[in-house]
Amino acid sequence: MARVFLIMPRLPQKMAAPYLGQQYVASSLLKDGHEVRCLDMAAVHFHGTNEDVVRSVGSWRPDMIGMTLFTWNALAGYRLADMLKGMARLMIAGGPHPTVCPDEPPGYGFDAVVKGEGERSVVEYARRLDGSSGKVSPSGPLIPPAPLDTLAFPVESLGCYDSDAYSPNGFMAHGGMITSRGCPGRCTFCATYVTGNKHRWRSASNVIEEMVLLREKFSVSHFSFWDDAFTAHRPRVYELCDAIDHSPGLKGVTWGCITPANTVKPDDLRRMKKSGCFAINFGIESGDTRILRSINKGQQPEQVKAAITAAKMEGMTTIVNFMSGFPNEGIDELERTLEFMTDVSGVTDIFNNGGVLVPYPGTEVYNQYHEQYRFTRWWLNENCLREEHGLFNMDADSAQKYLEHDHVLDLDFFRYSDEVREKIAECVRFKAQHNQRYVERWKSVITAGNETGQIYRGVSL
Repeated sequence: MARVFLIMPRLPQKMAAPYLGQQYVASSLLKDGHEVRCLDMAAVHFHGTNEDVVRSVGSWRPDMIGMTLFTWNALAGYRLADMLKGMARLMIAGGPHPTVCPDEPPGYGFDAVVKGEGERSVVEYARRLDGSSGKVSPSGPLIPPAPLDTLAFPVESLGCYDSDAYSPNGFMAHGGMITSRGCPGRCTFCATYVTGNKHRWRSASNVIEEMVLLREKFSVSHFSFWDDAFTAHRPRVYELCDAIDHSPGLKGVTWGCITPANTVKPDDLRRMKKSGCFAINFGIESGDTRILRSINKGQQPEQVKAAITAAKMEGMTTIVNFMSGFPNEGIDELERTLEFMTDVSGVTDIFNNGGVLVPYPGTEVYNQYHEQYRFTRWWLNENCLREEHGLFNMDADSAQKYLEHDHVLDLDFFRYSDEVREKIAECVRFKAQHNQRYVERWKSVITAGNETGQIYRGVSL
């Protein structure tokens, strides 16, 4: 048995629940018989320092340290790794950023990098450490992803986390689940390189087993499915809906999902609503056909509007995502997006906040433009990584002001003109002000005790 210490370095945005990907890794280690401890520096109520983390690692004396790195916290992870040198026989980096920049972490003190889905690879490293002596070689064949039904449920790892880091009263919220991995889309801005473009799904019985466990153990009545493309395979969606309907342990549950608008039809939405689909999050991105074509979105504004309208007619809460700031996007294209947002606002409950394009490494938009606009390896520039204050401790007015501005616009990755910058800012404000009106309506409904207020349960605001 190896002792494995998993760490999530600080992120600009605080997290109210442990990162699901790290939970999967921790649960896989536990299932294989290893001892695991997790420390989440991104948790909303974690106030410790790097020195505190070093002390925790030193007192626990792990065989292996594993760090989950996103692009936004890579530099924070590298600084922490430097402080942790020599405190374990093996220190590995995994997650989205090391997957696409595998040559970078070894230059900052890591012994090995896990690319892609990490459950099997991390377990293999732990097995090598178990019972061995000295330094373990990080070399070895790339281990393919595990069949999804064989993975341990993430909930099994919650005991490895400090619940006080997420809530003053020690309550740890259930952070969602996945029913499939991978997205068949090829969007130029999208960083889905951990799970890839091949869409794979869990069996309906495996999903139901996890849902029932969560309901019995934590009284979960609303489930958030974080799949990148929930409706990408229609027969699978119907099979899952049937399984939810026929499960005695899931009577009355609701759920929400994320999907591109062009992969769902009115009949699908009707079937999903019948089995408890309460909210649906559509990836739209732009209201301009040329921009949609240039980013490989594969959908048209009329398809988008039809899907949102159909979901609203079924009584679902509609959440719609738009992006702005594409390098080939001018005033005319942004104006068309703003007009389209206005057009669908009547059937949209919530727009995504912010939404200014970030050129993540490994994406087509990064590869094509980083040299031209001189933002190569921007994640190693301290000026790009200011910490966001978040909404948890803000009054209503401060929170609204915060949401009406996207700090990514200040980074000016693509050197926008003053006119384009202001139009992007206008799009961000439009969404935030729309959402404020929605929240005010929601509050008034709840305050009045109107039964229709029940439709807003479980929606993340």
